[in-house]
Amino acid sequence: MPITEQEKLGIVDLLVNEEQNVPVLLQVARSVTKNVCDVTTTQEALDYVYIQVGDTLTLLNKRAVTREMLFKYLHQRKIQVNSDFTKGALISKVIEYWNRLAEYKLDLSTSKNNEITETITHCTQVNEQITERQKEITITANANNGDDKESHFPIHILARKFTEWFFINLNDKSLKIEDFWTDSQLQLRIAASDHINDYECAGANEVIVNLFRSKDQFGFYFNPNLTHAGVQGRMNVHGLVLVLACGTLHTEQNCVGVFECSFGLLRDPFAENNWKVKTMQCVLRSQSAAVIPSLCASEALKDALNLPIPEGEIS
Repeated sequence: MPITEQEKLGIVDLLVNEEQNVPVLLQVARSVTKNVCDVTTTQEALDYVYIQVGDTLTLLNKRAVTREMLFKYLHQRKIQVNSDFTKGALISKVIEYWNRLAEYKLDLSTSKNNEITETITHCTQVNEQITERQKEITITANANNGDDKESHFPIHILARKFTEWFFINLNDKSLKIEDFWTDSQLQLRIAASDHINDYECAGANEVIVNLFRSKDQFGFYFNPNLTHAGVQGRMNVHGLVLVLACGTLHTEQNCVGVFECSFGLLRDPFAENNWKVKTMQCVLRSQSAAVIPSLCASEALKDALNLPIPEGEIS
């Protein structure tokens, strides 16, 4: 069933007005276009989603749209859910909520119920604020992104594609030994409010084991900021391609922190010349994420950001 106008308002409310969810909208848009198009604004992303996804149920069932996102959205709007909720149940509640807003709007002329009137007022405000909010987000993104031309450099495109692929596979625990060099190295720091734990290991198998162990221990879901502000490429003095990425950390109930990662990539001529991970440094911080994390605010990646940015094709 095509996405209705009322559902479009709801999608904007969920994925645009809730600014922490904008990277999810951009990720879904890039996914449905198979990364053929470089989606940089929320309006572009919405246009692709409305046409290419086709129906609301399919959109909300996307892996990037998490249970936590849906639960927090409903909770903020005072919608009660059962304690044993599933993602499917949350999706039904969200769509039901959006459709109920439409029914309230139709009944407004005869209804004297103050609660209904208040709900319709909220719906109207959402509609009126769409353009202004999208402008604000685009301006903020442009301020962080700098020159739009730079975001299309091959090294940055490679960085965004790799980051999306890596964290999808990390979240699914489907990374393979073949994705890493046999002598790959991991430096992992987990910084909580009261202590810091550092881990180091070498070897593809050990790297994967430690990544999965840390993910399972804390129940983390990694949500990278796939805009140019959140993912960029660099090259070090040894010719190693560096992918710098940041994003938010989630559990099923909350956004619990942020992460900052640096990947060193080398091509493997004996594996169809594919890129493999040679080094990985990752910092996981327990903190509130009032704004979408960006590389320019990262202390851990500050030195790497000063490395050269090649403009041409990456060999």
